[in-house]
Amino acid sequence: MKIMKNKISVVIAAYNEATRIANVLKVVVNNPLIDEVIVVNDGSADNTSEIVKKFDVTLIENTKNMGKTLSVKRGVEAAKNDLIMLLDADLHGLTKESLDELANPVLSGQVDWTLSLRDNTFTIIKILKVDCLSGERVVPKSLLMDPLIWSRPDIGYALESLMNKSLLAKNKTFKTVHFKNVINVVKADKVGFIKGWYADIKMDAQISKAVPLHEFFGQFIQMSLLNKKYSKR
Repeated sequence: MKIMKNKISVVIAAYNEATRIANVLKVVVNNPLIDEVIVVNDGSADNTSEIVKKFDVTLIENTKNMGKTLSVKRGVEAAKNDLIMLLDADLHGLTKESLDELANPVLSGQVDWTLSLRDNTFTIIKILKVDCLSGERVVPKSLLMDPLIWSRPDIGYALESLMNKSLLAKNKTFKTVHFKNVINVVKADKVGFIKGWYADIKMDAQISKAVPLHEFFGQFIQMSLLNKKYSKR
């Protein structure tokens, strides 16, 4: 596949997001910075596919639920451009300006990659100005080819932590982009309070299997310092 330079492919993995994904796609498909949109439907039991087909995007269907890591990997591998914008399917309040601010620091060469800081994140994360688990990122496709990133598809919440680990090990420059008025739908609102609470505990446990807790917190500190450095430029 010939990789197109300085163009952006958006990759969105979606699982049972029929009631939310249209809010994301209607913003993404109309952004002139974005050349290609790929949605990977991860074996959804609802009508996610039908909603996605209403938009001018590439739809990849998983015949069964494979998890976020393998779904994102399929989208990245299919992308034709050298820059990948990763977005979650459950964002609310996304705007053209949000996407521009996420993309421009990489397009301009200011930094190697970016990630978002949503408005509904925890206070400590806002203080550090880094959300290590954010799903909204712009990263060159070449940097996403590291096998480490995709090495633990069995751990549902490992992708972002392993991506951080890979990029930090390569000393890649980075900055946070504040997504003003943008939130992601919390698990409790999707599946109810009890199931959502359990899912949050499961997420923390799974992350610790992929990246030891001391290393995970080290990512916060290192990324916070990098963001402070490169946000001034």
